[in-house]
Amino acid sequence: MRHSRLIPAAAAALALVVTGCSAGAPATTAAPSTPASADLPKGDLAQLAEKVDARVAALGRARFSTEGFASDGAGTEVRSQVTGSARWLNGVVTSAMTMDVRTNGATPTVTRLVSGVDGVYVSVDGAPMPAGKTWGFYTKQNSAEVDALLRGFGPSAVVGAELDYLEPRAAMIVGKRQTAEGTRYDLVVDPMKMAKAVTDPDIQLQHTQLAEYGVVIRAEVVVDETGAPSQAGFRFELGGKDVRSSTTRFADWGADVDVSTPPADQVVPADQLPQ
Repeated sequence: MRHSRLIPAAAAALALVVTGCSAGAPATTAAPSTPASADLPKGDLAQLAEKVDARVAALGRARFSTEGFASDGAGTEVRSQVTGSARWLNGVVTSAMTMDVRTNGATPTVTRLVSGVDGVYVSVDGAPMPAGKTWGFYTKQNSAEVDALLRGFGPSAVVGAELDYLEPRAAMIVGKRQTAEGTRYDLVVDPMKMAKAVTDPDIQLQHTQLAEYGVVIRAEVVVDETGAPSQAGFRFELGGKDVRSSTTRFADWGADVDVSTPPADQVVPADQLPQ
């Protein structure tokens, strides 16, 4: 399979570790079951998720920064730092961001992405491009490599996808405390239940594999007094070690943000990029 030179090699590395597992046979023992919360009544997570969803939809815009990590357990480690802005409108997330991706401590690849309604615009520093063009445009039909990068945010591959793990059918609150940023909730997520709670076949497969390998998913969210998230994150644990994680911090909820697409005369379709 030929890959566009516009997508950095880190995308392949991220795809390699997308399940957060090393190569080999699945675990022979089941993943730990989701523990029961000792001090929070059943239904709190559903109420929290509804409140967070409602505030995100009402505020609609925010700036963000994300730190990500992934390891295949065999020597490949990918770290990413992302900054940008996002907009939530009618259930669709659009965003503009700059992503620095570093594999095994090498010089980071700087990638700029604008995720629109119909696809994703990508610009990579130093990548070969046709004369006068600085952006490649990937449609939903040919964006698999881009999706590998965006999947670092979480299951739905959009900004704030860490919040996907506030899933009452799969997770349970195991801790709650006050912090300087707001109220923090800690959760444990059952991968197999998560697979059954979603409809996307790729996400179903990923979480089924996580369950087979014995991966433990832990998640957290910090909300202010109105229910708006100031931080959301998750991590995959395998054999007592973190093999994948993502933490997004939100700021300036409701502020004007720019997530506009690049000028048309600077864009070339992905299938016309150098191979």
